[in-house]
Amino acid sequence: MQKNISQITLLFIFLICNNVSAQQANANITNDNVNFRNLIGRSGFVKELEKEGSPYVYDEYKKAKIANNSQLYDLKYNAYKDEIEVLNNGKPMTIFKNPEYSPIHLIDSNEYIYLKNYNYGGKNVTGYLFELKKSNDLIFYMKISKSYFKGKRSENSFDRDQPESYSDQPDVFFIQKADREILEMPKTKSKLIEMFPEKKEKIEKTIKVNKIDTKNINILSQIFTALY
Repeated sequence: MQKNISQITLLFIFLICNNVSAQQANANITNDNVNFRNLIGRSGFVKELEKEGSPYVYDEYKKAKIANNSQLYDLKYNAYKDEIEVLNNGKPMTIFKNPEYSPIHLIDSNEYIYLKNYNYGGKNVTGYLFELKKSNDLIFYMKISKSYFKGKRSENSFDRDQPESYSDQPDVFFIQKADREILEMPKTKSKLIEMFPEKKEKIEKTIKVNKIDTKNINILSQIFTALY
């Protein structure tokens, strides 16, 4: 009888231990399944590269008038694509490069953007220029542009991802004499005099008085003084 009780006790202990082991095993299986599901859910997932900078001159939309239209539009200038973007029913839309949609007047900053044909880098370009200064016989324009870097993922754990980025390019300045063609602004004394022979004396005087580097005339205020 005592032997039977001992056997029953051992069997009971065995069943309990076996049940605990099974529960632990089930718990492990459950955790493994959760982890496996998480991995499956992440399969193909690639974290987006960070972005730095913006393609726009102003990130926010500005109130503006387009040509002779009295209506105000929300728009901004994409300096990377050289495009004007307008909100249409809450969605961005790019304006066609059509002279009928020029100039564009940014109300709060009182800036004017013109669609112009001009020569740049040996090519005939149709694009947007910001008006800087205007008189009866001269108009100064500025081309604002940005470059884009696509970004690059690190090749190993010792390297870092390089973010997508937009960066400012050097501004390029242009001059238009009356209704003549638009020309890139000269950067030297000789080229400036060649473009404005009638202002030779004033140009030379301005350069002398202000001690301007004749090999690199790059300060707009100095050029304005020489030509006005």
